[in-house]
Amino acid sequence: MKPEPDPPQIVSFPGVATPLGRLRFGGRLPGTMGTGFSCFRVYGMHALVLICGQGAGRYRDERGTDRRVGPGDLIVVFPDLGHQYGPEPGDVWDEIFVTFDGAAFEGWRGHGLDPAQPVWALPPLPDDGWAKRFAELPKMPGSTQAESCAAVAAVHALIADLVAVKASAIDAGPAWLEPACRALSEGAGGAEVPEVARRAGMSYETFRKSFKAATGESPARYRRRHRLAQAALMLQRMDLSLEVIARALGFCDAFHLSKAFKQQHGVAPLEWRRRIERSEAG
Repeated sequence: MKPEPDPPQIVSFPGVATPLGRLRFGGRLPGTMGTGFSCFRVYGMHALVLICGQGAGRYRDERGTDRRVGPGDLIVVFPDLGHQYGPEPGDVWDEIFVTFDGAAFEGWRGHGLDPAQPVWALPPLPDDGWAKRFAELPKMPGSTQAESCAAVAAVHALIADLVAVKASAIDAGPAWLEPACRALSEGAGGAEVPEVARRAGMSYETFRKSFKAATGESPARYRRRHRLAQAALMLQRMDLSLEVIARALGFCDAFHLSKAFKQQHGVAPLEWRRRIERSEAG
């Protein structure tokens, strides 16, 4: 007979908005069944989910990712990506997590967080170091904006360390990949995809297929996603018009930026900006 798991520990953060973003809730869920597999779920916020202790299962999402997940693995949840995860049927697992949102976190999509790679195998740290870092976050005070800034900054620091570990643990890929990704991340004035292919020493079609095999998405989609992540950050500058942002990022005009932004983020740019204003006012 299996012993009863410890009770779940979930903490809701005070919800004080900061320019760095906002923490929502987090905690530890021992002996849980994850989201289940009845449907894909969209959280509307980011989450980092660390599988620890016991159990193994799977992660699936609407991009077609289907990965086995076990102790020591990290699941990165994106606000707009339908997903599901959980242990094998009849089993349970332990997870520790934190959820957060805000335009500043969108910037990590161009600097290590990638929907094409939602599951990371983390190298172990001494004394269960990753779990301890996750566990410290809900304990941080957040009743004032200064306290909330410190707590949100701790999440940014955790992401930075996770990204650094990921970069050192994962094969960097072929030599042409990093320069190509860097070129595709540039805004207006950046090289078009055929030019990036030429620099990589490939025909356009060979480059397109090789890039998708290496990253999980086409060069055009990669460039579009990165530019829209930059747009989300630039919208925090209330003095920048949509037309200025569109020109800076290489869109034809404000209409095309607005249409692409809504497809990517689920809301129009002006509504995104209004949400930022409301969160800062609250």
